[in-house]
Amino acid sequence: MRAILTILFAVLKLTVFGQTIVADLNCDNLPDTIILSSSVKNSSSFNRITISITRFGKQTFNAKNEWTNVDSTFLAENRNAVKSKRLFLDKEKNHSVILLFGNLDGAGYREEFSIIQIRDNKIKMVFDSDEKSDIEIPVKVTDINNDGKTDFIWTGFREMEEQIDSLNADVGSYTPYVVYTIGDTCALNMELTEKYNLLNYVWAGLDKTSNGVRVLYPRDGSKPKIIK
Repeated sequence: MRAILTILFAVLKLTVFGQTIVADLNCDNLPDTIILSSSVKNSSSFNRITISITRFGKQTFNAKNEWTNVDSTFLAENRNAVKSKRLFLDKEKNHSVILLFGNLDGAGYREEFSIIQIRDNKIKMVFDSDEKSDIEIPVKVTDINNDGKTDFIWTGFREMEEQIDSLNADVGSYTPYVVYTIGDTCALNMELTEKYNLLNYVWAGLDKTSNGVRVLYPRDGSKPKIIK
């Protein structure tokens, strides 16, 4: 009896959090499952995800450290296909994409950020970053150029340096948006990055310190402008 209790205690200690999410991930009208589990004591975090595709097997992925709740600002601008604050699911006609958010510290560094794609009944982690990837603010998942591939858009924090009340605007750092296209990997798409910035922001290249560029940010939310 003591041995059985010891084993049960070990199992409970290993999995201190669990959640099962049911969704059709490969667009075949059959239910698939996502199981989140954790050995992390923090109840708002988890470090393991198991994805099971009915009739096509399953994959388990472990966090380098831990994943946590999806950013509330991201949920405000993107529709989550499942009712869960632990992950974000984007469902398209022929594939699905899962975003997993790591903790963001006070200095603006995100511990990790992961993207899993389910396409052609295969489950693959196509992006698994750490703080060096510097994904501070995930912005959107969408198919920018309608090529059947999901694009992931993110940016960094912007520092305001000067107030110009006469223009109802502030002057701040140049921090462009970055577009990754999700395929067999998740890679920088320079063409779409430039296109997105020209349409929604300003563009002076990927270098945040490019030629000392500063940006005028109107307080009414209208399109920013480059100033020197």
